[in-house]
Amino acid sequence: MASGRTHDLINLVAFPPIVYYLKPDNFWAFTAGYLAGTFFLSPDNDLYHSHPNKRWKFLRFIWKPYVILFSHRGISHMPIFGILTKLIYLAVVFLVFYFLLSISLHFIYPEGEKFLYKNFHEKSSNLENFIQNPFVISFLVGLFLSEIVHIITDILYSNMKKLKLIR
Repeated sequence: MASGRTHDLINLVAFPPIVYYLKPDNFWAFTAGYLAGTFFLSPDNDLYHSHPNKRWKFLRFIWKPYVILFSHRGISHMPIFGILTKLIYLAVVFLVFYFLLSISLHFIYPEGEKFLYKNFHEKSSNLENFIQNPFVISFLVGLFLSEIVHIITDILYSNMKKLKLIR
């Protein structure tokens, strides 16, 4: 399996040709998604000591349950399913923190909970519009393509190792 630095380098080298041939409508969103996928939401998030997890710094603990739930090179290394599991996982983590914040606010400032709850539900009702936003779509395509490059690198590296072309 290629090292984390190798994955980063290959993903960065693959980026210009991908942009050149795809010509994404929203370049900045696509770039943000691709870089986030390369450096923070890699298929290697299922390894606790991986480079992408270390980049989360003090928030690294968020990935501990993910590592326990998903074995390395399992679903996280499957196109589309890998990024979906990570996005759903992060949404669940966000909702847990939101719930804990809401409960804390209830005890500290009871009126604050109503404000937090009201704003959350107003925003969540626009979820469909959010997902159909061209910026979001470009961001998700960038995430997906960075994952594909990572998976292809793993496949090629493993096959080259089997053929003893590399050590």
